[in-house]
Amino acid sequence: MKNNVGKGYCLFEVSWEVCNKVGGINTVLKTKASPAVDHFGDRYILIGPDMGHNPEFEETDEEFWSEIKKHASERGLTCRCGRWFTDGMPRVVLVNHNNKYQTDRLFFQLWQDYGVDSMTGGWDYIEPVLFSTAAGEMIETIYQQLKEENNGAVAQFHEWMTGAGMLYVKKHVPEIATVLTTHATILGRSLAGSGADIYSNIEEISPSSMAAKMNIIAKHSLETVSARESDCFTTVSDITSGEATHFLQRSPDLVLPNGMNIGAILDCSKHREVVDERRRTLIGFASRFLQEDLDATNVKMVIISGRYEFRDKGIDLFLESLKRINDVLKESNSDKKVVALVSVIGGHLGISNEARQILQGVDVQRSGISRICTHQLRDPQYDPIWNMCSQLGLNNNQEDHVKIIFMPAYLDGYDGLLNMPYYDVLSGCDLGVFPSYYEPWGYTPLESASYCVPTVTTDLAGFGLWVKKHFENDNKGVIILEYRDRSHEQIVECLGNHIYNLLKWSDEEMENQRAQARLIAEKTDWGEFYPFYLQAYSLAVKKVGERLHVLDTSAYGREIRYTGTDSLQPRFKTFSVIAALPEKIKHLRSIAYNLFWTWNVEIQELFARLDPQLWADVSHNPIELLERISSERLQEMSENDLYLRLYSMALNSIRDGLADAEFTLRKDPSITENKPVAYFSTEYGLHQSLPIYSGGLGILSGDHLKSASNLNIPMVGVGLLYKNGYFTQAIDREGNQIATYPENDFSRMPVRICDGGTDEPVKIHVDLPGRKLYAQAWQVDVGRVKLYLLDTYVPENSAQDMQITSRLYGADQRLRIEQEIMLGIGGVKLLRALGIQPAVYHLNEGHSAFLLIERIRQLMKNEGLSFYEAREAVKASSVFTTHSPVEAANERFEESLMKSYFTDYIKSFGISWEAFWELGREEPGEGRPFFMPVLAFKLSCASNAVSQLHGKVARKMWKNVWSGFERDEIPIHAITNGVHMQSWAAPEMKSMYERYLGIDWYSKHYDTSGWNKIDDIPDRLLWHTHEDLKMKMVDFLRKRMSCDCERKGLSPALIREKTTGLDSNALIIGFGRRFAAYKRASLLLDDPDRLLGILENPRHKIQLIFAGKAHPNDDIGRALIKKIYTFSMEQRFMKKIFFIENYNTEIAHYLVQGVDVWLNNPLRPREASGTSGMKVVVNGGLNASILDGWWDEAYDGNNGWAIGGTKEYANPENQNLLDSQSLYD
Repeated sequence: MKNNVGKGYCLFEVSWEVCNKVGGINTVLKTKASPAVDHFGDRYILIGPDMGHNPEFEETDEEFWSEIKKHASERGLTCRCGRWFTDGMPRVVLVNHNNKYQTDRLFFQLWQDYGVDSMTGGWDYIEPVLFSTAAGEMIETIYQQLKEENNGAVAQFHEWMTGAGMLYVKKHVPEIATVLTTHATILGRSLAGSGADIYSNIEEISPSSMAAKMNIIAKHSLETVSARESDCFTTVSDITSGEATHFLQRSPDLVLPNGMNIGAILDCSKHREVVDERRRTLIGFASRFLQEDLDATNVKMVIISGRYEFRDKGIDLFLESLKRINDVLKESNSDKKVVALVSVIGGHLGISNEARQILQGVDVQRSGISRICTHQLRDPQYDPIWNMCSQLGLNNNQEDHVKIIFMPAYLDGYDGLLNMPYYDVLSGCDLGVFPSYYEPWGYTPLESASYCVPTVTTDLAGFGLWVKKHFENDNKGVIILEYRDRSHEQIVECLGNHIYNLLKWSDEEMENQRAQARLIAEKTDWGEFYPFYLQAYSLAVKKVGERLHVLDTSAYGREIRYTGTDSLQPRFKTFSVIAALPEKIKHLRSIAYNLFWTWNVEIQELFARLDPQLWADVSHNPIELLERISSERLQEMSENDLYLRLYSMALNSIRDGLADAEFTLRKDPSITENKPVAYFSTEYGLHQSLPIYSGGLGILSGDHLKSASNLNIPMVGVGLLYKNGYFTQAIDREGNQIATYPENDFSRMPVRICDGGTDEPVKIHVDLPGRKLYAQAWQVDVGRVKLYLLDTYVPENSAQDMQITSRLYGADQRLRIEQEIMLGIGGVKLLRALGIQPAVYHLNEGHSAFLLIERIRQLMKNEGLSFYEAREAVKASSVFTTHSPVEAANERFEESLMKSYFTDYIKSFGISWEAFWELGREEPGEGRPFFMPVLAFKLSCASNAVSQLHGKVARKMWKNVWSGFERDEIPIHAITNGVHMQSWAAPEMKSMYERYLGIDWYSKHYDTSGWNKIDDIPDRLLWHTHEDLKMKMVDFLRKRMSCDCERKGLSPALIREKTTGLDSNALIIGFGRRFAAYKRASLLLDDPDRLLGILENPRHKIQLIFAGKAHPNDDIGRALIKKIYTFSMEQRFMKKIFFIENYNTEIAHYLVQGVDVWLNNPLRPREASGTSGMKVVVNGGLNASILDGWWDEAYDGNNGWAIGGTKEYANPENQNLLDSQSLYD
């Protein structure tokens, strides 16, 4: 197409990454600026966010800016105007959007004008919308000043994050042509991050429903509408074009590939002396670090770099292929060696002491991660690179031919080790390897080729596909790793072959490869690619000319429908008013907000009757049910006599269940409703509709609150409200666990903003180094008990601080300590702000132990007590429950980290740092960490373990805290954990207990009265009830497995074989819990042949169901999941072993209510209590368990099976062997 966007046109370009280095778009804009200025001159204006300090931006005093700032100020826009100090020196406007717009009004207008569904958008959606709207208004402001001088204008917007600005421009200045460029769809990126194979089965993915599952409805809606409404829609590669076509329902008009200013990059193929010097420097550094003289003629330097995305960037494939090469070279006794430089930025605490000493010439005997890593990582035990290297045996041993150097630091030329900029390091390497799974374009492989480095990329990367399409080079210069239609093992083998071939290249072949890489890169120069942009602008201008003729439709009275919406009415109930319920059922919403319904069958039935299928679809979440159900259906049910009777029964049940009955502690005058017990926990497992829990600790906390409500014990709970919670688990086709963190939509959860009796949300703050951290309080009603949750996702915080309560159990130590400061110190401040004066503080695990020192501080400040007086007062009213029988699992912080957060805090205490440090130190000596449980032990009047056996373990483990005490005298008592029976007993079992035992579930004596008549229940009735529950479980699990298999892209025949294989007539053994090494999930698989013989017994059909998550950084746990999943998909075990993904409380309910036998085989004595087996018993199931935790007390020889004995072996392998034999027997 002829370019009709000439010199008289003005071009605006909007991106979040203008003078703001976030990712690859910044590189696109920066390198493209020169040709843009060449074509448009100073009529080319970039617009980005004002971050306060934007790199390479400088305000300029130009006459042009004076009028712009004046008119922007009249609109309430604040901005900084200047230049981007890069090639071309383009004009830049940085806009500030703070307090400019009312969010609810803005979102409603987006719906009304274009059908954008912003209902579920969190701050990471809201902020881009506010910014881009301000950018759109700034474009309007500038255009009004320049339109007399210009022939027209084009505005280009990058990514969905600027979509609201594009829509603003289209509405307010429709004569401006708009171009939207998506670099990666939000749905595609989210799915790839979850491990989904989006390319082989993309046609089977429903964009709207999948966006809902990934909790990105708002982002996807804005992106879809923006693509639809743009005058010209573009992407950066063919692979993203196909992705956008399906997910956004519009085919891109053009592909705008990302380019480089190749002329500014040294042609290393013509300056070998420079490259050779850099290579010698790298090999010299490698020799020193590896403590080995490397022969430059026999060594090849290979590099992988980029963001630390272990799977998406193919780091796992890279390491696995190196393992194969290492094995081949060792077996052949070759003199060739490979040094692999892994340059991905990770969290670290500086250069390690070992590395410093080695580079100073000191002979150091290294161990652990220091063998491969140059820096001290924050959490080495959870680092995926180190864990995989350790697992693969890539430890830089003397006999290894493949050496790993992991440099997690930014290579800026001042790293303290290489002191070479990244591009110098890159050009000194012999091969760049970038085996990304999801890479819409791929600047890292392009940069590698630009510096004449032979480069491996993939056919799933935009750059790789571009090379494949335009060059028939037989893998010369740029090598394409084929992903499509290949298994993981095949890809690893192919990548290994590509790297191994490097060792065979002659010097001449190497030079040819380098020259070819550069030749390919030269074709990506902006001189080649920028004309595509001009073509896009021309298309947009032509579209505007056509559009302006039909812009005004009002004269025709024509109705305009927006195809991107999924409903005909907006759903902005939380931004304006909550939709009214029919008068006759007006209390439904208040009922839904009290979790009393989670253990009340009548109330659950009340919601289920409204729409049984929707009730199942929303995973029994009544808040979301009421948001999604039609007003017509609500009105219909409000006139249904049968439903109204059920509604009346539910109200009576609530009135009776929550009546102000006598409470258990009435005789203790110190604990009253005005002075309750304050229960602190970092997680609460109350229901799947409130996903702020990870496992047993959270479930126990939730059951504790429910039981306190039943017993009418005055109690309030305190915790954190996580925006992303714990992770959502998906298993890919290879059995790898993929962790994603969908956002929680608080508006559709049973949680409400806490206003403390006023109209303003309750907010508190805690002091962190150099700043204040704010949090908003939310309230959850749990029967009679109130749970308060703190959330840092508030506008008073920086974007980084907003993330502090984003995830549960993050690996970063600074994040953990800041979470625990907010939980402990912030929790105490919250209770004070609410006017709650607890009589007792109960710490459930050590995460909240900072509350003890905050209480000391408040007593000293408000009551005038000395530190020691306040300490004793706090101790007298604090109790602590310890859960972990393994020291390594208990929270601790290094002294340097503690000093940065508490040096100023304790100044008012009048004590030395050493005295404060003693509060958390287990034993004397330098270098010992600060243990949170030790702080809790020392400042609590009573401490307990959670089973009798755990009590013995805890007294042994923490003996140093009570120096001089005999072990039996150590004051850690044992209180065995229990369960909230009403929550876990199936409705059918409850009904049977009521009928035959006379159990009154709302009596505080339900747990003791009537159970002595258990034999009165007819055996046949008990068995039939169990069979019915088992059938329900099987039906539920079949549906779950079917959905999971479809997501993986498995064939319909395989899905049918797998799901129908689960048989309710078989003896079903269940295993559901966290996948940690000590829980030994795969113990039953130690002898597969013997297991198969047992499962294939024709007289007794047996099946195994596994479910559970491993911490994302626990490689051992993830390996266990992969092992079990792999077994479950083998043909011989296809209908015998089943793995259920994304274990949560909903799945747990079905399992504990439906299995025949519950399996628990931890390494004794590492299971502190374990309560899942208790839930099975109340539903008529049996336990087969190691004699650990609660089962060590409950097993009597007739009520289940004991695996192994009580003897404990020092060697875990011996213990595993004996226990597995006992299990098979």
